[in-house]
Amino acid sequence: MDSDYYSYNRYVPYNLMLENKTLEELLASLNFTSLGAFIDEYDVELEPIAYDLSTKADAGLITSYTVIFLMSLVGNLLVVLAVARKRSMRTVINAFIVSLATSDLLITLFCIPFTLVEIITVDWVLGTYMCKLLNYITMVAVVSSVLTLTTIAIERHHAICYPLRARIIQTPKRAAILIAGLWVFSMLLVSPLLFVLEVELELDPFSGTTYKFCLEAWAHHDQKKTFTLLLVLFLYVIPVFTMTILYLRVVHRLWIRKAISPVEAPGSMATASSLRNKRRATKMLIVVVILFAVCWLPFHVVSIVRDFSHLLDSERNRLMLAIVQLIGFSNSFNNPIVYAFLNENFKRTFRKTLCVRPKTKPGKKKVKRSTTHLISPYAVQTTL
Repeated sequence: MDSDYYSYNRYVPYNLMLENKTLEELLASLNFTSLGAFIDEYDVELEPIAYDLSTKADAGLITSYTVIFLMSLVGNLLVVLAVARKRSMRTVINAFIVSLATSDLLITLFCIPFTLVEIITVDWVLGTYMCKLLNYITMVAVVSSVLTLTTIAIERHHAICYPLRARIIQTPKRAAILIAGLWVFSMLLVSPLLFVLEVELELDPFSGTTYKFCLEAWAHHDQKKTFTLLLVLFLYVIPVFTMTILYLRVVHRLWIRKAISPVEAPGSMATASSLRNKRRATKMLIVVVILFAVCWLPFHVVSIVRDFSHLLDSERNRLMLAIVQLIGFSNSFNNPIVYAFLNENFKRTFRKTLCVRPKTKPGKKKVKRSTTHLISPYAVQTTL
């Protein structure tokens, strides 16, 4: 039979396929008194529409999602407050870091809790409007975070490899325009979701219960596959490849060539200090990119497998999807932890915000170091 028939039937709600007849009416028309009698007579195997996870799995997911939610919420709020409250933290790169933290906060508030509710309850209980809105906000946040990471890599590459040009073009005004542009582009890129996301009804033949699912109702399954492939390509493969090439060039410049900025005199104390700061900041950003690539890889792989090989719904597959989503969401709290461990400015600001005093060794006096060369209006800002 024509494959289009199967593709069409896959997306038609059960109440339409059965011509609005109940299961009891269909069984009665076939002279069967129960579903069990029909199964015994024809020896058929029916799969349930929805699979509930075990109590142990639910408890583990609730605990894990709650921990990630709290850590991501607190961590990213600290990042935003650190940059907003301290004037010296308001650098061009930190403006992009605040944009990244904003994306993570959107994922934390609009995606993590509602994804957990959907996993635990199986049935979508929030209606069509929330189905469209929550998924759209989540995808906008994910796209904006990817674009922000890529933009940071480009800005870092220019600042290290082309310092004279970067000194002229890398301004706060330009950063604000880029950030606004990438958010607008993110909203436009995922706008098709607003038109294809629908709440579909499916009847469970075993229990007779009608379940509601928030799904992408494409006219043809090939459109869904194309959209998924484009998202994976443009939101993971190309950005990760681009960032890898850019940071490899930066690493080559800082660790192999050990280039000296034209504004620094050879042999000066500022030269060594500036090089250390550049290396430290670059290490931090590279770690952020690696964590992004590692955390979101399983989700993209499962998405491709699900859409291209018709991954069946089962308890094991539902649990697998919940876990890969959890790993992807964990990227939202990784970044603040990286900033706290690899950046002294963020670490000091986090401690001050949380009213935590750093531990000092007894009898050791704190020496104030001169950082005049880092705040010169004529030097490229390489610190965070």
